[in-house]
Amino acid sequence: MKEGWNEVELNGALQWVSIRGDRAGPFLVFLHGGPGGAEYGPRRHYLGDLEESWRVVDWDQRGAGRSFRGDEMAKDLSVDQLVADGLALVDLLRAEAPEKQVVLAGHSFGTVLGVMMAQRAPDRIAAYVGASQVVNWAVQERRSYDWASATAARSGNSKALEALEAIGPPNEGCYRGGTPSVEVQRRWLGALGGVSGDPAFLTRWTMTILFARDYPLRAKLRFTKGLRRSMDAIWPELGSRIDFARDVTALGIPVHLFAGSVDRITSLEQVRSWFDALDAPVKRLELVEGVGHLNLFEAPGRFVELMTDVRESLLPSGSSAWR
Repeated sequence: MKEGWNEVELNGALQWVSIRGDRAGPFLVFLHGGPGGAEYGPRRHYLGDLEESWRVVDWDQRGAGRSFRGDEMAKDLSVDQLVADGLALVDLLRAEAPEKQVVLAGHSFGTVLGVMMAQRAPDRIAAYVGASQVVNWAVQERRSYDWASATAARSGNSKALEALEAIGPPNEGCYRGGTPSVEVQRRWLGALGGVSGDPAFLTRWTMTILFARDYPLRAKLRFTKGLRRSMDAIWPELGSRIDFARDVTALGIPVHLFAGSVDRITSLEQVRSWFDALDAPVKRLELVEGVGHLNLFEAPGRFVELMTDVRESLLPSGSSAWR
């Protein structure tokens, strides 16, 4: 693939992939959140330094960002399909540069794909990094709703409390009002301090999507439509299916987790419990105080430091530098 954006075919669907950075470094495949929440703008704005030592691959997943066509059927948008697409991308990279190792870095929903890809193909992936790690989708969503409701009541925020009571608590991770209710919950969760250590950061983060360079205006204008289509199709499956404490007790590759102390979307208690129980050849949990669900973007220096350590751990025995 050429430097910059490339349209590639993954399992029969054309999808957009950006590849940038150190041509000598290992591949770092970034798995964005959502589902459907492409993060090319924030990744380049806050974590552009990764390109100094990694060959960074930003993939707009099927139905998301630049890859959103508008004619995707529900059957084409599923966890298994995205995992298969991700592994097809890994195979494409390995075919083009067999000498390079591939590391996965997932954020939020992207950690679902990352764990499942690592579980299915440990022979093709050198390490996994999870920021805002999902463990049990249904449990985390109920805890997130309960925290927002309790915080609104405690602070006397009657407007937030009324809005949250109107959508009602989730059942198996799903709200009876579907995606619009998720948007209500996340809006108030952010305002109450459960998404970022600085509630204003979420607005700045969103602006990096709107003003991202090298990203077509058409994709920006259709961004929310693609996000909602993916959420409508995939969210119910996440609530009924994703429980890594039950289904993923071991991974055959190094695992590095990055967490924010004030994250009220992916429960820190769940992350710690899964991490402690997980059998992996190498494990690391990096906790950053004062940041939340957007931790890698809120504390980019800490995340880049972690990724530098990961990169150095991949060096062949006896080598001191990448060539």
